[in-house]
Amino acid sequence: WNAQTCLEAAAGGHLETLKWVRENGCPWDHATCAWAAHGGHLEVLQWARKNGCPWDEVTCDGAAQGGHLKVLKWLRKNECPWDEGTCSAAAEAGHLEVLQ
Repeated sequence: WNAQTCLEAAAGGHLETLKWVRENGCPWDHATCAWAAHGGHLEVLQWARKNGCPWDEVTCDGAAQGGHLKVLKWLRKNECPWDEGTCSAAAEAGHLEVLQ
């Protein structure tokens, strides 16, 4: 397995699966947080960050594209980086509330 395994667990909101694969040595990368955010899986995202999973601007982009304002607010409160791509992602997906 590889980081894709963690990404898929996070994208599906499968926290117990993500915990298990990590306990068994599966690697992860910033895409794990990005796909958890895209799916609106705040609990998965919180656990991943608490356990050292990296994130970057793409994490905020994922939340914006998925229309998950609550997740985006949590990300920003916790100093997740963002850039103009976050607004572009919200606009592309038609999430006016997120864009505002």
